[in-house]
Amino acid sequence: MDEIEYERRISDLNGWAESVRAKLASLITDRPASVIYHYTDLAGLIGIISSGRVWATHTDKLNDASENRHGYEFVVDHVRANLPESSKPIFEKALSVLRSVDTYVACYSTQSDLLSQWRNYAVGRVGYSLGFKTTGMATGDGSMPLLEAVIYRDDIARSVIDQLLGRIDAYFVRQSFGEVEVGYVSGMLQAQLNSIACILKHPKFEEESEYRQIYQPSSSALVLNTEFRQGRFGLTPFVRIGFLEKDRLPLKTITIGPCQDPEAESNVLKMFLSSNGYAHVEVLTSEIPLRI
Repeated sequence: MDEIEYERRISDLNGWAESVRAKLASLITDRPASVIYHYTDLAGLIGIISSGRVWATHTDKLNDASENRHGYEFVVDHVRANLPESSKPIFEKALSVLRSVDTYVACYSTQSDLLSQWRNYAVGRVGYSLGFKTTGMATGDGSMPLLEAVIYRDDIARSVIDQLLGRIDAYFVRQSFGEVEVGYVSGMLQAQLNSIACILKHPKFEEESEYRQIYQPSSSALVLNTEFRQGRFGLTPFVRIGFLEKDRLPLKTITIGPCQDPEAESNVLKMFLSSNGYAHVEVLTSEIPLRI
């Protein structure tokens, strides 16, 4: 196979894969959020504003390990129960390596003022939720981490997985293919199943109305350096995620969590934002009447 033929086949595969991803995204939500909120503490606020980046944590070290297990178990169980015979080997291979795909996520909510999030991230001190415009967080060319809404309903999860199974099975039934196609589709399937597992959460978490930025080094055109920090559960791998405008945040608002003196906190935060070139950002305060 010459280089021209190889590039043609890869281009065809890229177009097909993008159509599959677009269909899956439409099943998850037909109204993507325009602004989503990242909750953090004071140290996180200073780091994010100063660097123009957000930390994404390895899925093995997320705050609630049960969240991660739920998604993977659901995906594996449903796929194994509905394996298409014609492409069964490729699905079995994808499932066998599913948990070994390194994946990093940064978490957001469509809600700017949630008590549960203040308790999780403020840890008894002042917390902040940073409102990001999603138009500055995602592209269709693989140069940014995936931005996906979390799925809380089993019926939607099943529909998304079934659509993926059907599209891949139909591809191998209808298309001529060789090693290039098998290798490409196998890698794409592993990445997609892993991404789906990362955005499946138990219905009890639905209040969070979560979005996730998902970065998988093995399946992304984006190259980010893995770093390590001390986390709640020991040594924690993470990556620093930038945005479409280099070293600048698509920041629209910051909400200050419940605190003793909201006015004083607001004044100091505005000073900090102005000194970092974000004087235009609107500063709000929590409406929750509770000091945590």
